[in-house]
Amino acid sequence: MTKFSPPLSIIFVWHPEDTGIVTPIIEHCYSLLSRDVNKPFSRSMNLPIFFRTTSQKSVPIRIDTESEKTMVFVFISKEVAADSLWLDYIKDIPESENIIIIPIAIDRIALNLTDIFNYKNFIRVYDYEQPYINDFVFIAVAHEIYRWTLNRTFDKTSVGTNHALKIFLSHAKDGKNGIILARALKSFIDNSQMKNFFDATDIAAGYRFDHEIIGHIKESTIIAIHSDLYSSRYWCQREILCAKENNRPIIAVDTLEEFEDRRFPFASNIPGIHVHIHKKSTEKDMLRILSLALLETVRFFYSELLLKEYKNAGWFEPDAVIQSRPPEVSDIEKIMFCSGNDIQCKYKSLVYPEPPLYAEELNFLSNLGININTPLTSDLVSLLNKTIGISISDPSVEELICIGQDRKYLIQLSQDMARHLLARNATLIYGGDLRPDGFTQYIFEEAEALKSRMQSTNIHIKNYIAWPIYLTDSEDIKIWKAEYRPVAEMFEVPPAKDVKDLIPSEDSFLPPTNSKNLFVWSRCLTEMRREMIENCDIRICAGGRHFSYKGRMPGVLEEIIIAIEMKRPLFLLGGFGGVTSSVCKLIQNGTIPQELSEDWQICNNPGYKDLLDFCSSRDSQYSVDYLSLAGLIKDVDLNNGLSKEDNHRLFITPFIDEALYLVFKGLKSKFGS
Repeated sequence: MTKFSPPLSIIFVWHPEDTGIVTPIIEHCYSLLSRDVNKPFSRSMNLPIFFRTTSQKSVPIRIDTESEKTMVFVFISKEVAADSLWLDYIKDIPESENIIIIPIAIDRIALNLTDIFNYKNFIRVYDYEQPYINDFVFIAVAHEIYRWTLNRTFDKTSVGTNHALKIFLSHAKDGKNGIILARALKSFIDNSQMKNFFDATDIAAGYRFDHEIIGHIKESTIIAIHSDLYSSRYWCQREILCAKENNRPIIAVDTLEEFEDRRFPFASNIPGIHVHIHKKSTEKDMLRILSLALLETVRFFYSELLLKEYKNAGWFEPDAVIQSRPPEVSDIEKIMFCSGNDIQCKYKSLVYPEPPLYAEELNFLSNLGININTPLTSDLVSLLNKTIGISISDPSVEELICIGQDRKYLIQLSQDMARHLLARNATLIYGGDLRPDGFTQYIFEEAEALKSRMQSTNIHIKNYIAWPIYLTDSEDIKIWKAEYRPVAEMFEVPPAKDVKDLIPSEDSFLPPTNSKNLFVWSRCLTEMRREMIENCDIRICAGGRHFSYKGRMPGVLEEIIIAIEMKRPLFLLGGFGGVTSSVCKLIQNGTIPQELSEDWQICNNPGYKDLLDFCSSRDSQYSVDYLSLAGLIKDVDLNNGLSKEDNHRLFITPFIDEALYLVFKGLKSKFGS
């Protein structure tokens, strides 16, 4: 197995007393640098981001890294300066060629700790204007990411404006709005803190497109300011073509007053933003544009590094050519060459970042015999007529904090897992209720987006709901179920026969308020899980609560046990915490984790002892023997097509990309031709 190492990981560190200040900042950064989970099929970066804080008076787990490079952003405040444990923790963060530490000052007291950081400059949150703190911090963070890990010309031994990201303002010199915005941007950068992050080139009217201009473009991110005249100007077209030819990041800013009679075709396939030009452009507009320019720069160069790592790990053909943006008509010149009277392709395989383009966009290149894929569609083993069961649920907030993750990790995992499986024509089986923002909703939304993008009629999900949970459906939930009917089928599993004597009415909701009712719930959940897993060819498990569940044992644990008993192939993704992680530790080292013991479960689940006693009094077959369960797990044959080494890697990797790759490697081994 060739180990996959992400080219870069980001770690945010903060004292728990600063959570109120820090949380909005890191959520903003996460949505841009990793993914906005509410936009499942947007062009996201998926940069691995981890957290180090605590929910109590202690320090977080130590910082280890498996990435090629790791950037640690440490929020410093009076809380840190006054806490000796935290000071020691921060001093012990290892710094090396591959681990870069950047301090962020929440208040001025933080500057008293400059010696700890070898007198580095701090990102100074307290200097930023209140309404735009998130934008300013994102720009500062993204710029540090660019200059320390993505800027090939950065010299860490020197300081000065040469560190700033160079941007080239491309605009029509006789286009009113273009001139206004270009001047406003240049002035905003030159007369604010933005001069620390951007070095803007704005060429005066009457210039010649010569080697000097080409030199500027070759090392810049291009901001193409679309005024009414932009695409009709020869020099503007040349600037865009030069940027595309030299593989530079580009964003478009739309400032149209009335209309543009023809949009230059090569000025497409790039992210865009609209700005209303007033007598005076707002600070918000300037920050929006500069944030997008930095985001696209980081995404562009990170995508290149990430695809190279994929290729090095053997995820694509070794001769595949990678691109940081989706292919387009302008790429034909790069792809084709003339050999005598024949036109030939320079290469046969091209890989670009997610998400996949619509088939119609790729026909012009596919018809030339070029195999064009994203990581999603590369090596696409068919899973038609295969049913894949997914067990993903949240660990506790405390556990997520402890392992440096967030609920968004599992949402992103569920979205990516659903996308990859559905793209291979699998049928997904999931057992979950229909709460807003639940995993069921995210999986359904992913199916809808993929169905539209891939123009597929095979997108299908089967969702199982146990009695009496489905009786809680509100009018909104009924509308929601009707909306997703084209991609999902709902299975309402009736009450288990052996508890009907305990149910006053099957048409009325039974609240889980006492041992008897909890026993009914546990039996109904077990029967739902048995029926669901009986209809699965494969089970994939991640996360899972250790406590605060409604069955006779943690839900994901019961699904794993039933899958083992039914001899269903199992993929266990332990790097995302929860019950699945505990099961993986048991398989790896043979020692029973305390959270999989009866004593621990009784201590951490109020009323659980009463439920177990009721189960035993009802019938011995309903008793829970944790030692026997541990023995079953310890001797499990996962039968998932992966080697022992691959499975042990799957047990611990916190990287979604690597976990998915290993799952599909196993599926290909089992079902591929």
